[in-house]
Amino acid sequence: MTAELEQTTTALPHDVSPWRLAGLKARQRRRRLLLAVVVTFTLSVAIAGVPTGREWLTFWMLLTLFAACGGEWGVWRRAVVRDWLPLLAVLFAYDLLRGVANEIGGRLFSLQRWQSNPTVSVASIRAHMYAPINFDKILFAGRVPTVWLQQHFYDPGVAHWYDRLAVIVYLSHFLVSLVLAIVLWCVNYPLFRRYIAALVALTIATLATYVLFPAAPPWMAGINNAFRDQHLAVRCVDPQVASSCVQVHRVVQDTLHVLGGSTVDSAVEKGAAYSNAVAAMPSLHAAIPMLLLVFFWREVRTRGKIGLSVYAALMALTLVYGGEHYVADVVAGWVYAIVVTVVLRRFFFRTQPTEAPAENPLTTR
Repeated sequence: MTAELEQTTTALPHDVSPWRLAGLKARQRRRRLLLAVVVTFTLSVAIAGVPTGREWLTFWMLLTLFAACGGEWGVWRRAVVRDWLPLLAVLFAYDLLRGVANEIGGRLFSLQRWQSNPTVSVASIRAHMYAPINFDKILFAGRVPTVWLQQHFYDPGVAHWYDRLAVIVYLSHFLVSLVLAIVLWCVNYPLFRRYIAALVALTIATLATYVLFPAAPPWMAGINNAFRDQHLAVRCVDPQVASSCVQVHRVVQDTLHVLGGSTVDSAVEKGAAYSNAVAAMPSLHAAIPMLLLVFFWREVRTRGKIGLSVYAALMALTLVYGGEHYVADVVAGWVYAIVVTVVLRRFFFRTQPTEAPAENPLTTR
């Protein structure tokens, strides 16, 4: 009997989340801690804005995990190192390396420099500008969907209901994938490990592409006058007013400004050496919702499938309408997500994950 207990004790931590293994006192304690985290996070968003920077997202994730571990430092430390360190390392590497990616690819392929800041005329960056917009024109009979959508639906200085929805959908990118990871870590640890592997693989694949193919987003095309006039088929409302020449608006940023909202950005991403305005192809914003749809298609019921499908579609529409990505970027993101999921299932995920036991066998009778 002792041997069986020892064998169970050594095997379970590799297959079951600490959430499942917590004793009665730890479960009681984590309810209070999780409530405190939720209240604190809500107040933080209300006062400072939605966190989008990697440091802030990591801080809140680690704090939530600490609460989920019932405040047990040793359990939390082992969980972070074993389960979360690979993802955190890749995400931080993504932020740090994507800023130099455009210079590597730009110099490698001798790309033209384009203006990269609407307020600083000397700011420039190397990027592909023609390929994404040509792809969109081929698909939509010579029209650029971003320009058409903004001309028909966007009013500068006005926050329509769909502009507000666009803000929510766009900012959800920074929270949904991590919140879902935490939930899976709690309720289905084997599936969590596969999910993390898929996120890491997708992030690495997109980062590699940014190095080889730095591509400018629609809003950047809008601030390069000669390119805008020729390829976006629009003209300045008043050539004497510089602001009237920015024909592709960043809807999410503008709507947040109108509503008086804000986001808590990353200190790393604010550094000129690390920011990358041309990390657009493929769109990671579009890729992650598609990854969720394909990855969880077998795991959820009909309502879940519909919900994930709607989320992927809304994110795609938000990105194109918002001036953040071309349709080409969105399609590329979808392809990357599908390929990553299929390859992992075909060559690495040999067996179907099973849900962990609901209780710790060592604490039951």
